[in-house]
Amino acid sequence: MAKQLNLNYRTSASLILLAKDKLQPKGTADYKTLLFNRHEKSTFMPNSAVFPGGVSETADESPLWYQHFQKFGVTKEQLDTAYAFKGERAGIYKNENPNLLKRELSLRITALRETFEEVGIMLCLDSNSLRESHNKVYGNGKEDFDRQYWQNVVHKDASKFLTLCEELKIVPDLWSLHEWSNWFTPSTFKKRFDTAFFLVALKNVPELLIESSEVKDYAVSKYSTYAEVKYIFYSKQWKTPLDFLKAYYRKECWLPPPQIYELSRCCNFNELSQLIAYVRQHANKGSIVTLPVLYKCTDGQVSLLPGDQMYPPDPYLSDGAIATNKSIEAFRSNVQHLHRIEFFGSHDAVIRMNIEPFVGHVRPVNANPRRE
Repeated sequence: MAKQLNLNYRTSASLILLAKDKLQPKGTADYKTLLFNRHEKSTFMPNSAVFPGGVSETADESPLWYQHFQKFGVTKEQLDTAYAFKGERAGIYKNENPNLLKRELSLRITALRETFEEVGIMLCLDSNSLRESHNKVYGNGKEDFDRQYWQNVVHKDASKFLTLCEELKIVPDLWSLHEWSNWFTPSTFKKRFDTAFFLVALKNVPELLIESSEVKDYAVSKYSTYAEVKYIFYSKQWKTPLDFLKAYYRKECWLPPPQIYELSRCCNFNELSQLIAYVRQHANKGSIVTLPVLYKCTDGQVSLLPGDQMYPPDPYLSDGAIATNKSIEAFRSNVQHLHRIEFFGSHDAVIRMNIEPFVGHVRPVNANPRRE
């Protein structure tokens, strides 16, 4: 009997936070991004450094959100047409139930809710800042409330995120979140996720409020003062995209493939203003799903991505890693169109891409000092 394909998955959303850092030396990126380590007991990619985010909940697509936005003068029609892109749409954005929020809205709420749950960053708008939402470049954060209490409440019940917004008289800052990419977990994993990645820019590096059950603690027990603890959290969790990649190659952290790829894309931009100008121009072009198909080689593993000459016509039919008796180099030879990640070790990966990126996206930069 043929093995049953694992097509069970959950919808999720992640948020790439990019914060302006005026203290960065010249010649380096003037912004930093946020990654944190998953717990070693996590059932999915334990000990990996990831962007904030998590699984979508029913409350995220509740029509009650339409009613809440209506109180601020934002109609259902305005929300539904705000992200009515003509470009290619990944399947994650298709929702056949007209009574629920459009996926372009609900997935943004998922990303914002999960970010608040995990690291205490609340991106929102009040009635005054909402008037300028369509021309905003930077996300709007709020810290002057009992974040720890509400973080715990929302962590236990996702529907309380709406309650929090009602109590504070705010709405989630959907307008500052820009569609960036969409990754689908390969068939080699028991748990699979269809994940939308959004990108948001912040004027300053915000103060984090770590949720201990969500985020693995860095080794801060030897630091006795609040200032020391705050510094170690800042220096460990906020780095430039290139610095995170360098830390990965030095075996100081482990990055899942989507993080490697998206950080490498960000490395094209040293100025946050340039990156945001690009993403605002690109976001309305839509997106495609990136579902890696894995091949086992004699000296490592290759993750094929859409557009690669070896990529299968229907990647959803792939079942586990495909064995080959070739080396990574031999598997690459004579292949004209490349789009793949080659893993020579757990901290030795290189992205090979000589095709034009889909939907006009920016191509990743190779930051691996050992591979060209």
